[in-house]
Amino acid sequence: MASLRVMHAVQYGHYGGGASALKHVEVSVPSPKKDEILLKLEASSLNPIDWKIQEGVIRPFLPPKFPFVPVSDVAGEVVEVGPGVQNFKVGDKVRGGGLAEYAVAMSRLTVKRSPEVPAEEGACLNIAALTALQALTQAAGVKLDQSGPSANLLITAASGGVGHYAVQLAKLGNAHVTATCGARNLDLVKRLGADEVLDYKTPEGAALKSPSGKKYDAVIHCATGIPWSTFEPNLSEKGKVIDITPGATALMTSVIKKLTFSKKSLVPLLLFPKAENLQLLVNLTKEGKLKTIIDSKFPLSKAEEAWAKIMDGHATGKIIHVEVPIPTPKKDEILLKLEASSLNPADWKIQKGMIRPFLPSRFPFVPVTDVAGEVVEIGPGVQGFKVGDKVVSKLKLLRGGGLAEYAVATTELTVKRPPEVTAAEAAGIPIAGLTALRALTKAGIKLDGSGPSADILITAASGGVGHYAVQLAKLGNAHVTATCGARNINLVKSLGADEVLDYKTPEGETLKSPSGRKFDFIIHCATGIRWSTFEACLSERGKVIDITSPTAMLTSVIKKMTFSKKSLVPLVLNPRGEDLEFMVELFKEGKLKTVIDSTFPLAKAEEAWAKSMDGHATGKIIVTLE
Repeated sequence: MASLRVMHAVQYGHYGGGASALKHVEVSVPSPKKDEILLKLEASSLNPIDWKIQEGVIRPFLPPKFPFVPVSDVAGEVVEVGPGVQNFKVGDKVRGGGLAEYAVAMSRLTVKRSPEVPAEEGACLNIAALTALQALTQAAGVKLDQSGPSANLLITAASGGVGHYAVQLAKLGNAHVTATCGARNLDLVKRLGADEVLDYKTPEGAALKSPSGKKYDAVIHCATGIPWSTFEPNLSEKGKVIDITPGATALMTSVIKKLTFSKKSLVPLLLFPKAENLQLLVNLTKEGKLKTIIDSKFPLSKAEEAWAKIMDGHATGKIIHVEVPIPTPKKDEILLKLEASSLNPADWKIQKGMIRPFLPSRFPFVPVTDVAGEVVEIGPGVQGFKVGDKVVSKLKLLRGGGLAEYAVATTELTVKRPPEVTAAEAAGIPIAGLTALRALTKAGIKLDGSGPSADILITAASGGVGHYAVQLAKLGNAHVTATCGARNINLVKSLGADEVLDYKTPEGETLKSPSGRKFDFIIHCATGIRWSTFEACLSERGKVIDITSPTAMLTSVIKKMTFSKKSLVPLVLNPRGEDLEFMVELFKEGKLKTVIDSTFPLAKAEEAWAKSMDGHATGKIIVTLE
C-alpha cells in the first residue's frame, strides 16, 4: 500500500446543499487502528439516513466533523489489518464508510463475503437489510425458521430499500404479507413474495385495507406521512406499527399509547447492528433466499447523481455506487495513476461491435488506450521505470482501461514524459500520432528532411490523425495540400499546410490542388471518398494510404491484380515504443503539438464519447483525471 496513500473521495463541508454540496477530493488513505481493517472498496450503498445527516436532522451528533465523507454501507477487499485483528486477513472479501476508494471498518461489524455474494449486493445488507431483520424478528416476533405462529403483516413502501428485504424475510417466517408500493412496482413486489399488493395511490391503498379483509398483527412501516388514525382500524387487537423512520409525531404517539394502556401500539425502531445478524443475511443471500433489488448504479465520479436520486425518494430497491479494484501490475507491467486520456474513433467503433468477436475481449469493458499519468507501482522485472515517473502510454487494446483513475500499462509501449510535455498533450499521441507517423514513413517521407520532396494530400487535416500528419509531413520536406471544414482552414494553415481546401466546395470535393499538383501520396483520414476521385489526382505512381476504410482492402487487392501503377495501401497500426519516444522528443523540441478540441472530466466521459462519435472534433478530445 505504500505507493497508493492518496485516494479519491466524495465529501461535504457543511450542513445542507444536497447533491450540489458534494465535492470530489483527493485525501490520504486512512490507517487502521486497533481492531480495525482497511478496505479497498468495490461498492457502496446509499440510504436515506445519509442525506438526512447532511441536512442536519441528527445534529449535533452527526456528522462528527466537517468535512465529512458520507455513507456507511460498503463491500470490498481487506488490504491492511490493524493491531488486534484476528479473524481477517489481507485479501478477504468483506462487507462492512463509503464514498471513497478506501475506508476503515471495525472488525466487529464486518463479516466475510463469499464469492456467491457480489460486492454490490453485499454493500446493501447493512442498514437496509438489518433494519428489516430487526423490525421483523425483534419488534414483530417473526421466526425466520418458521417455528413461530403465522402472522398477518403489512409492509409499506415495499419496493424500497428496507421494504423489499422485509417482504422476502417475512415470507421466510411463515407470514401472510400485504404490501404497498407504486403502480410500476406491483409485479416486482409480488415476485418478491407478497401475497397482496396495494397501489398506495388508490383509495384502497391509501386506506391500507387488506383485499382479503385481514387485520394486521404488525405493520413494518417504511414510508412516511401516514397518520396513526389510518393504521389503527386495520390493526388486530394487539397489533403493532413498527416505524423505521420515527419522527417527533411517532415518538409522541408511542408514549400516548403506553400511557393510555392501549393494546395497539406504535414502536419506534432504532437499529442496533450486530455482526451475527449481518452474517445471517450474508448466508441467506449466499443460499439464494434473499436478493437485493438494485435501482441504479453510479461510479464514484457521479456520486452526486446517486445522492440526488436517493433524496428524490422513489428508488426501487437500492442505489449502488460501483467501484472496480485497482489493477495489479504483472511481469513487465506498471500501474499508472492517470492524469489524462484521449479518445479515438476506434474506441466507439469497438463499442458498436465493428470489431467483434475480437473486441471487446470481455464485458464489462473499460475503454480507451491512450493515456498519460504517473507510475505508482511497478511489477516484477521492470527496470526502466520507477515510482513517480511521469509517462505516456498506449495500453493494450484487448485490456483497455483508459477511462479510469488507474490503469496497468506494458513497459514496451510506455515512455517517460518530460516536463515540457503536458499530460493532455501526451495523451493525444499514441494512436493518432503514431498512425500519422506510420502513414508518412510508409510513404517514404524522411522526417529529418533528407529525402526528396513529395507532394502530399492529407484529408480531414484538422482531425486527430490529420493535424499530426500535417506537422510531420512538413518536417519531411513535403509540399502539403490539406482538406478540412471552413472553420478550420486557418488552423490547418498555421500547422504548416501549403494549400488548404474546404472539403464542401467543388474544388474540395474533387481534391484538386489549387496549384495544379498531382499527389505522390494521399494520407486519407476521412471517409466516403471514392477511388475514382483519388485516381484523377494522383501522380503516375501515386499511393493512397487509407487509415480508416473497411473497403480499402478490397480496392488494394484489385489494384494489385490489375498491375495498376497507382495503388491503395490500407494502414494497420503496429505501435512501437521507439516511435512513441520519437514523437515525445519532437514535442519536447517544440516541433510537434497537440491541438485539443475539448477537455472533459472523467465524471463527464459520456459527453466526450458523444463528441467523438459526432465526428467533427478539431484535433483531440481529452478526458482529464486530475
